[in-house]
Amino acid sequence: MTPRTDAAERFFIDPGRPPVGYVSSSLARILEVELGRALAALAQAGAQEPAPLDRSTLATLESARRPKRSVLSKMDFSQGERAAPAAAPQAQTLSAQLADAALGQARNYDDGAVLFRRGEQAENVFLLLAGQVRGSDRPAGTDATVGPGQVLAAHSLFDGALHTETVHALGQVQAVLLSSAELRDKLAPDTSMLASILMGLSLQQYMVAELSSQAASGQPNPSYSLLGERTYTGPELQRELVEAKTRQAGEGMSVEQLMCVQLQAGEQLPLAVLRGGQVLGQAGHAPDGAPALMIVSGKVSARWGDHAVELGQGSVIGLAEALSDQPFAWDYTALQDLNVRQWPVERALQQIERAAPLWRALAAHFCAGIARRQQEALG
Repeated sequence: MTPRTDAAERFFIDPGRPPVGYVSSSLARILEVELGRALAALAQAGAQEPAPLDRSTLATLESARRPKRSVLSKMDFSQGERAAPAAAPQAQTLSAQLADAALGQARNYDDGAVLFRRGEQAENVFLLLAGQVRGSDRPAGTDATVGPGQVLAAHSLFDGALHTETVHALGQVQAVLLSSAELRDKLAPDTSMLASILMGLSLQQYMVAELSSQAASGQPNPSYSLLGERTYTGPELQRELVEAKTRQAGEGMSVEQLMCVQLQAGEQLPLAVLRGGQVLGQAGHAPDGAPALMIVSGKVSARWGDHAVELGQGSVIGLAEALSDQPFAWDYTALQDLNVRQWPVERALQQIERAAPLWRALAAHFCAGIARRQQEALG
């Protein structure tokens, strides 16, 4: 079902009442075709021919019919650190978008330089354009090395917080720093699902990084869950969000956990139930229009190479792949019945297409980092 904020696909609106009867994008297109056939039949029966559509309506219909998969797939998604020179087109695109938005500053770091330290206030989002960095002092207890395409300190985009790790340069590094406060101000007036898309990409990046680190460290029976086994009720979710605003930075839930709670508590992402045993993604296969999802309850098996990981609450599956039209790098199978929040892919692509160039570039950077990290985990 489409989100309640989707004004373009609301049907059956009664005067004086909120809109009800939301339908999916695919069903909306079927209805459009059937309505066209009905109008043609009426015309043949001698009914008065309807007035032609104005230019604005025709343009809207044409935009809705266009395939959206090229929105981010045109960005560079070269894999691995060995492909670092290929990141140049993406870096140039980002620099241009940042200049247009009067945001961000490029910065170079020498070998060993510290980008930020654990416990410091997270005031910037870092877009890693060239070189490698290593994160240490991490809550998971393992160091992690990442390359171009990664978005660092993304949690500061959604809620000011303390850095949870120390990151330093391995060799020469180029990054773009974006003020998280300015980005939040620009994102705040947006009533679309854009914020939920960026949050989902941030959570997927965090998940992939944690799973890759667990696998690299040889941790037995690795698993991932942002909120453990607990299932929150609606009032509990709202209470967590309210209390988070009164806590000191670094207390209570992590920023990733709070983003998970916020996505669960919101109404923009529809809820769905998926049956145990269902294949959610296969390595080498594209999502093919299936909704991306975040697990609310239940378990999913993620497999790549010799690794098998159990995913729980807060895990994001298929969002970067769907937005960038890239195949899955790992296999995903539901181990039991799932409750999930979903991003309808066509709807998400439309939101990205209509977003300011800066947000498209940021989303593409997220997708590139996730794809690269998954490929690195494959060895």
